[in-house]
Amino acid sequence: MVQKKGIGKSQRQTPTIREVARVAGVGVMTVSRVINDHPAVKPKTKKKVLTAIQQLGYERNEAAGLLKGQRAMMIGLIVPDLSDIFFAHCANTIEKLARESGYLTLIVSSGHDVELETQQAELMARRKLSGLLLVTSGTLDVNRIQRVIEGGLPIVAFDRPLEGLGTDAVLIENRAGAEEAVEHLISHGHKRIACVGFDSEAYPVAERVKGYRSAMSAHGLRPYLSMKVDCLEAAMNWVDSARLKQDAPTAVFSTNYRTTVHLLRAFSERKVKIPSEVAIIGFDDFELAPVIAPPVTTVGQSAVDLARRAFRLLLDRIEITGSDVGRSPEKILLPATLIVRESCGAHPRSKKTAEPV
Repeated sequence: MVQKKGIGKSQRQTPTIREVARVAGVGVMTVSRVINDHPAVKPKTKKKVLTAIQQLGYERNEAAGLLKGQRAMMIGLIVPDLSDIFFAHCANTIEKLARESGYLTLIVSSGHDVELETQQAELMARRKLSGLLLVTSGTLDVNRIQRVIEGGLPIVAFDRPLEGLGTDAVLIENRAGAEEAVEHLISHGHKRIACVGFDSEAYPVAERVKGYRSAMSAHGLRPYLSMKVDCLEAAMNWVDSARLKQDAPTAVFSTNYRTTVHLLRAFSERKVKIPSEVAIIGFDDFELAPVIAPPVTTVGQSAVDLARRAFRLLLDRIEITGSDVGRSPEKILLPATLIVRESCGAHPRSKKTAEPV
């Protein structure tokens, strides 16, 4: 007597979501969407998946799957600081995309602690997550993270690469964006341009400083760096100190959003007029930049695009099985865009160079 399909499951292993995907001829993500009744799946595709589920006798059991070594339908996300608006936008985007794809998201903040980041990655590997998106604060322990990768956890780094590891990365063109910003200040006639910020060891800031140095060097100008301006008090002290210099800067390139905001407030407190007394460009656009007086010229980078590309790349890696062994890591570079407003003054270059701060 022929046994009906789906009966006698005790005589074989419980079917997995990957088996369903293989029989249906679709990706794991598509199967997950059907299971979670996601509206984005076409009726024809949904029918194929449901037929495969019935044929194999697949039953979703997350806990049992974990015990059998299967991976949870969950994405891990590690960022340095969730209070940072840039990383908050990234986290929100990833959580939304994961939900739409049938995944839960485990989001944690490392507090800029590299050792804690490593521990968090190891914990996510032990919990059999499907994949990990990581924004590192510095140089991770290569050997420990390599073991995590070899254990089967796909990792995609974004905003900063994982040096010394064969992982995919989605990055911003920080250096080119900084060069364009400084060139813009130079085109306004500025020669004494300060680079102000903090966390110069972090990859994005280090790249922006390199871009600043490159532009200054190309025009034979002396760099002026101050990389410890991480709060309002430090910004006030920097403005007070700069105003006393005989060769005071006439323009400022700020390496990040927080420093830009602190500097704007410090200039306001000290009655320093922008742009007639000092011009300013900040890396990272922000919501109030177009509406404050004067509107602030910035270098914009899209947290949403960055997070979206990183998530899509991770899903690709999750769906790939053994066929990706030995593949080269993928590096995606997204543009940084100069957004010209009024904080640098008006063109053309024939305008008189700004007076010192």
